[in-house]
Amino acid sequence: MAISTGQVSVGTTPTKLFTSGPAPISRALVYSSAAAFIGGSAVTSTTGLPIPATTLVEVPLTGAEDDAVYAVVGSGTATVSYFFVA
Repeated sequence: MAISTGQVSVGTTPTKLFTSGPAPISRALVYSSAAAFIGGSAVTSTTGLPIPATTLVEVPLTGAEDDAVYAVVGSGTATVSYFFVA
């Protein structure tokens, strides 16, 4: 099992955070310096899962296939951090 971590600068266009790996990954921890939204490659501030500013959020992942997770903010920029074990 490997630990994956990173920090990504996110703006108003979808930015790739990470690609979830195969099982047994089941969740990721995501933290953002400003309100952000996560989802697929077409995520927007109205369609994404909200990540409140400075709040650690646990995001469930199936691990059934490799899927890229993207983030976006409504305005400005944010630093989005992630952590998962695969």
